Amino acid sequence: MISQFLIMSLRGDTIISRDFTGDVHKVKTTSEVFYTKANRWDGANAEEEAPPVFYVDGVQYLYIKIGGVYLLATSRKNVSPALVLEFLSRVANIIKDYCGVLNEESIRQNFVLLYELLDEIVDYGVPQNTATDVLKRYILNRPILPEQLPMKSSNLLAKREGKAPVISKSVLSRDTSGKKGEIFVDIVEKLSITFNSSGYVQNSAIDGSIQVKSYLSGRPLVKVALNEDLQIAGRNDGYNSYGSNYGVLLDDCNFYEHCNLDNFDIDRTITLNPSQGEFALMNYRTTREIRPPFRVTTSLNDSGPFKVELVMKIRAEFAQRIVAPALSISMPVPKSTISISFPSSNQPGDRSGKQAQAATPPGTFLEKEKKINWTLKKVQGGSEHIVVARISLNSQSSVSVKKEFGPVSLQFNLPLFNSSRLQVKYLQILNQSTEKGQNPARWIRYMTESSSYICRM
Repeated sequence: MISQFLIMSLRGDTIISRDFTGDVHKVKTTSEVFYTKANRWDGANAEEEAPPVFYVDGVQYLYIKIGGVYLLATSRKNVSPALVLEFLSRVANIIKDYCGVLNEESIRQNFVLLYELLDEIVDYGVPQNTATDVLKRYILNRPILPEQLPMKSSNLLAKREGKAPVISKSVLSRDTSGKKGEIFVDIVEKLSITFNSSGYVQNSAIDGSIQVKSYLSGRPLVKVALNEDLQIAGRNDGYNSYGSNYGVLLDDCNFYEHCNLDNFDIDRTITLNPSQGEFALMNYRTTREIRPPFRVTTSLNDSGPFKVELVMKIRAEFAQRIVAPALSISMPVPKSTISISFPSSNQPGDRSGKQAQAATPPGTFLEKEKKINWTLKKVQGGSEHIVVARISLNSQSSVSVKKEFGPVSLQFNLPLFNSSRLQVKYLQILNQSTEKGQNPARWIRYMTESSSYICRM
């Protein structure tokens, strides 16, 4: 049972709140305690975030951070953390379904609608219904939608030749429009890799999800086909660890509760009648045969008794047609560092020796945190970037001092790329109206995000 539910901004402002049971202190006190713990979990170390579940004075705090806001639940009972965190995730999806986008502005604009939704979703602290289709029968308020970006009609080829439009619509906006439906499928993978000092992969994992957002009317039958060479541990006898010649290898997975898997072990197809809204069709995890999108090599050389020169090479190991919008690089430096200069480095080039137009930007030295940050814009596949830093120390350079450098950490979002090789081969809408001009648009997008991308030195 949930005692309280809050939506808070990252500044600590309470935007939405409900006290269901009255057995926990006031909402204001709850928000103050949570905000203090969430931002200063480790006391002096303000950078470390609080875990998603923690206790303070006998009260259980459970939260997720999404879209620039906190979704928080509290309880005096010893509730199941997995259950409550899943509930918060579904509330986040409902907000996106109704408001088109989940952020602080849309929540403030639609607070009346959200309070009405909350009253239908939770009854006396017990979650009742998180299905968008069912909630539509009881919700009277209409959402205030964000400004729409112009959209072009498309088809399944968008996954190879174009970008899917920004999905910032409410499912309610499709009720009476009379326009053809749409369905969006995102294959999102969060990548965790650690490289050793020699540049070889030490350990790696992918946490992936096939996310579906449906604007189809009438709940037609949809068929999704994955790789025929897909192998999943525990689901067939052919699963092994021999390598990429044996197909896409997954360690485990789970599926949307309303999908039909009768033919999945035969031809890797999934059928379902999707309700309007957003849901995860499939969640999966793999530690096999991961393709690292970036390779990093570093060298440290003494340029004087109190100076060290760092040279770092970043190579994009993906196709040239793919461009990473931004690549953030971070690296700790020794505590004895007093200043850092960034001489102009070589321009990035591709594997064929051609030179790119933009030079690598200089880094930023965060003196208080003893850290260097670089941000590279529009990193094209096949390119190599070189960054140089000259570090001045207040003590003589030594082996022990050099051990304080690193590790290098990368953060990025990479469209049109997935490390696991899992693909949606085709997406069919089987019993939809076939009237001219009414064929639903189908969008498929691939996205790889860095979860933990560490390169040791």
